[in-house]
Amino acid sequence: MEPTLDKKPSPRRKGSMIAGLILILIGVSALLQHWFDIDSYLVLLLGVALLAWGALVHRTGLIIPGGVLTGIGLGILAMEGPWTIPGADPNGMFLLCFAAGWFLITLLTALFTCTQWWALIPGGIMAILGGSLLVTNGGVRWEDLNLVYAGLLIVGGLALLISHGRANRKE
Repeated sequence: MEPTLDKKPSPRRKGSMIAGLILILIGVSALLQHWFDIDSYLVLLLGVALLAWGALVHRTGLIIPGGVLTGIGLGILAMEGPWTIPGADPNGMFLLCFAAGWFLITLLTALFTCTQWWALIPGGIMAILGGSLLVTNGGVRWEDLNLVYAGLLIVGGLALLISHGRANRKE
């Protein structure tokens, strides 16, 4: 009787499998754009694919461009896609979506690799600028900002829980 060895796929094989899936996704998207209007979704799909790839192989170098592209893709959809908000300043909406992509970098690196806190700086600057554009141009009322404060509180709480969990692991 031969001993059975548990064969785990090597990180290189897993990475090539994910790269192959991304190429298939891009190819299918290129084919579908001939029949459907999916041009505005391509950047978002590429960003999400990079985020998924980076999370699966635990690579910060894939999560960072994935977060940036996801924020840009969301911004494109907010400006010209089906998610436009009537009366809102499109520049402010784009900046808020772009900031969300930077915040996503910090969140996903905290979950899957080493936390990249520096990404909160450009994300915070863009969120402040985008929010001020929305408020000063009349697209958002001050009462609507309660949603933003609630989201910031949730993100701050998640950051504290993640850092507390990492500190417990080190002890």
